[in-house]
Amino acid sequence: MDLLLIRLEKIDNDFYESLIKFISDHGYSPKVVVRNTDILSFHGLEIISSKHQVLLHDKEIKMTKKEFYILELLARNKGQVFTKDQIYDQVWGESYFSDSKNIIAYINKIRKKIEPDPAHPIYILTVWGIGYKFNEKIE
Repeated sequence: MDLLLIRLEKIDNDFYESLIKFISDHGYSPKVVVRNTDILSFHGLEIISSKHQVLLHDKEIKMTKKEFYILELLARNKGQVFTKDQIYDQVWGESYFSDSKNIIAYINKIRKKIEPDPAHPIYILTVWGIGYKFNEKIE
């Protein structure tokens, strides 16, 4: 039995899935795959769940707990559109008859902290009339 051990840091989902497909396509069946999903990395932005830490080009960005959870939710579900109500339900853990301006304010605070130009975001995109998503084109 051959053993191949690969350790990769800062791996994104697309690469991971491509690697597993490549291994399978070449006649191998991975028996155990251990994957660390603690660090999400996108074009200079790192989200480290276990440390509740956000780094932008290796500089720590301070975030409140709710800001962190919103950013992590969007980044873990890259490309998926979330309504303001869905974000509230996921982050606060309850349904809330809310004013959508609350979520808008949080998104604006996050953008000011991580976006090179908050008026033209590259990470957190607005899907007009629906909600927000993390840019699926960011690697």
